[in-house]
Amino acid sequence: MADARDIVCALAARDEAGRIANVLRQVARAGVRRVAICANGCTDGTVAEARRVADTLRVELAVVEFAQALGHDAPRAIAAMEAWRRWPDSAAVLMVDADWQGSFGPMLADFLQDALRHPEAITGIWGRVRAADLDRRWQRIVRRAGAPASLRPFLLPQVIPLSAFARVSPRFVASPGLFFALTRRQGIPWRVYEAWDGRLVGNPAREASAQARVLDVLREDARAAEIALFGGSGDPPPLWPGRRDWREVEAWMSCIRGPHLCREHHDLV
Repeated sequence: MADARDIVCALAARDEAGRIANVLRQVARAGVRRVAICANGCTDGTVAEARRVADTLRVELAVVEFAQALGHDAPRAIAAMEAWRRWPDSAAVLMVDADWQGSFGPMLADFLQDALRHPEAITGIWGRVRAADLDRRWQRIVRRAGAPASLRPFLLPQVIPLSAFARVSPRFVASPGLFFALTRRQGIPWRVYEAWDGRLVGNPAREASAQARVLDVLREDARAAEIALFGGSGDPPPLWPGRRDWREVEAWMSCIRGPHLCREHHDLV
């Protein structure tokens, strides 16, 4: 069975110079030795700090930088693609946030061990949305799609086997609802790690306006998932518009070439 050294971590970071060191240390504590970062319009020393800490930890680091910030979740897709492109021999991609605080490394190690015991499945975590109607909507979506009702496919951490990217392009990571729908349409199983305790992972408090924007995005994701899964069309919808702008993501990914990134992988979904 593979171990954490066979996993590559994908991080999206925007002005996280004060927090990214802790995230890299905790990821390394969990056994991960490869990290791909999408620096999303950073104006501070995020990249320099990431390189300094990675060198200290002896972690391999790949960085993709964008001068202007991309739309919501788009940097995750870039980081996932770069992880796959840079280390195609990896078993899976681990998605985490670059602003996590606290000593979550041991809990992450347990999460990875659990995920690696199910190498064909995408492993996520359970959670709740701060809007009861939206949470019930997501519960219906995941249950109807044949996934555990407690799963929330937009929450991190998440482990995605690289075999999944051969069937559904990592560009769709930029829309978690659509990625969930398309992977289920391809028969890729999703499972939930119930032991994850979000209380042990600190995040900076968001303002009410920012929380409202996140809920709006989750509603868009739910709509995209519903159309892709239950809309009755044989063709998947395009990357969902609304509050996201995909042009930079598509332009960057269209330039990626490599022996493992053949045209079929891009055109399949």
